[in-house]
Amino acid sequence: MKKLFVTFVMVAIFLPMLMVGTRVLAYANPGIATGLVNDFAGILSPSDKQALEAKLESFQKSTGDEIAVVTIANLGGDTIENFAVQLFKDWGIGEKGKDNGVLLLVARDDKQIRIEVGYGLEGALTDAQSYLLIQNQVLPAFKTGDYVGGINAGVDKIMAAVQGEVLPSADQNDNPNLADKIFSFSWFGFLILMWIASALARSKSWWAGGVVGGVMGVIIGFIFGFIYWGLLGIILLIPLGLLFDFIVSRAYSRSKLMGVNPPWWIGGGGFGSGGGGFGGFGGGSSGGGGASGSW
Repeated sequence: MKKLFVTFVMVAIFLPMLMVGTRVLAYANPGIATGLVNDFAGILSPSDKQALEAKLESFQKSTGDEIAVVTIANLGGDTIENFAVQLFKDWGIGEKGKDNGVLLLVARDDKQIRIEVGYGLEGALTDAQSYLLIQNQVLPAFKTGDYVGGINAGVDKIMAAVQGEVLPSADQNDNPNLADKIFSFSWFGFLILMWIASALARSKSWWAGGVVGGVMGVIIGFIFGFIYWGLLGIILLIPLGLLFDFIVSRAYSRSKLMGVNPPWWIGGGGFGSGGGGFGGFGGGSSGGGGASGSW
C-alpha cells in the first residue's frame, strides 16, 4: 500500500511537469460543423454517416440533448483532451444554459478517442462510465478496424446513459483490472495537480511550489509516519515543488508574451467556456468531464 501510494504521488508530480515542459499545444479547429456528424478523417461511408446523422438528429429532437461525432486525421501534436475541450468550446455543443452536449472525438492517425461531456450531463455520464464505455464498447471494434461499429456502439451507450440508464461502473464491472480500479483516483489527482499548476503559474512567489511540496510531504507523514516516509516525502517533494513552480511559471509567462492562451493544464482557455453555436449547436459548455482511450 505504501509503495502504491508513493508511486501515485510521484506520477502525479512528474506527469504534469512533463506536460508543462512541452510547447504550447497546437490546437487548430478542423472546420465548420455541418451537422451532428463531421467526418473530417473520412472513415465513414456516405451511407454510414447518413444513418448515424439520422439517429443523432432523432435523439436530439426527442430529448433536446446534442451528441456530436467528430473524426479528424490527427491531433497536430496536441493532446486529445485539449483538442476536445477547445473544439467543444468553439462549436458550443449543447444548449446554452443547459450544457447538455456530448462530443465523441476520434483521431484516426493518433489512434485516440475522447468522450467530452457537457456540464449538464456529467451526472448521467460520469468519467468512470465514459472510460468503461470506451474500453468495452468502442475500442474492441476499433482494434479490428471497424470504426462504424465502434462509433455506433459508443453512441448507443451514450444515449442510454443520457436517458437515465445506469451504465456499469468500475465497481460493477465483472472483470475489473488495475487500470479500472485506479482510474478515478488518478484522474482526481491529475485535476488537483492542474489546479495547483494554475495557481503556481500566476503566483509571483518563487517559493510557493516548495511550500506545496512540503505540505504534501507532511500529509504523507501523517498517513505513513514521519520517521521514514514523512521525512523522505519532504526531502523529495520540496525541491520537486520548486522545480514544478519554475516550469509552470515560465510556461505561463511565455504564453502571455506570445499573446496566446496558456495551455489548458495551467488554467488556459477551455474549462467551463461557452461556445459560439457553430453549425446549429446551441452554445453549450464543457467542464472537462469525460474520458479518453487509445487503440
